Amino acid sequence: MPSPEEKLPPEGLIIDLVTPLTPAGDLDGASLSRLLERAAAVADALLVGGPEAGEGLALPDDLRINLMTQALTALQGRRPLFACITAETPEETRELARAVRKVIDGLEYGGQVFLADLPLWYHSNRGLPQFYEKLLEETGLPLILLNLPEVVVQRAFLFKHRNLRTHVVKKLADLPMIMGMIYQGEMRRFLNYHLAAVARPTFFFYEADEHRFLTRPGAWGVVSAGAQLYPEAWQRVTQACLHPEEIAQDFDARHQLWQESSRLTNLAGLYRPAPAPLLKAALMAQGILASDAAAPGTPPPPPPQKQKLLDFPAVVS
Repeated sequence: MPSPEEKLPPEGLIIDLVTPLTPAGDLDGASLSRLLERAAAVADALLVGGPEAGEGLALPDDLRINLMTQALTALQGRRPLFACITAETPEETRELARAVRKVIDGLEYGGQVFLADLPLWYHSNRGLPQFYEKLLEETGLPLILLNLPEVVVQRAFLFKHRNLRTHVVKKLADLPMIMGMIYQGEMRRFLNYHLAAVARPTFFFYEADEHRFLTRPGAWGVVSAGAQLYPEAWQRVTQACLHPEEIAQDFDARHQLWQESSRLTNLAGLYRPAPAPLLKAALMAQGILASDAAAPGTPPPPPPQKQKLLDFPAVVS
């Protein structure tokens, strides 16, 4: 098995995919195939079954495993895949991680696969490094941490903290199979996490807040759900944000970048209140999804918000 250093995560645009469902609640394989083809053409990696746009926390395990299987089969190693394994308990999360490993082995898959996990959904900060030591030993797969306090707040009554503690991040960064973090939250905490992982120069940090990345780019890349709607623009803007020297002397390119960034910022504000159902409605309007069906328990967006998104020029271009 290759060492973790030979399978570093990618820099750039990570597209957080919705999970296409039929009105009956099954995985819509044809819509998933169309969505994967669109995203794989521009993304540096794909996140499937994520806790926000992907509705992973609301989907049954068998559907999530089917989602991983179909995604890997369609990708054929063309792009790295971040497979979200977060479940309701530590035991269920480990079972899902083992299932991903089994799918990879069954397909004899040779592409890059990273587990992605939101640990504070089901586990406190206490004992987290020990938990991951065992999980990673069992699966042999690299892992990307998720720190998403806006998601964890839904279960805040279970545990004291909504964010990973900085001293815990330091211990987690010492585990070579933990390769990075998708981060959402305050800039001060973000900088503290960077300092905690300073001994790991290849510990990747991805920005989960699209608006902040567009206005104050940094880190190694961005996790964007909106890139499903406006993929080429997100690709151009991400590249320019991470490598501004490439257009430093080109006034026309910088002006175009500013215009596209402004459109993407406005677009992000429209789907942020309910990303999964709103993005599905827009993707259905674009002909990518056959249905905008959401997982059971996903609140529907306010009708005016949905219409504003569908009327936005970037959605129908």
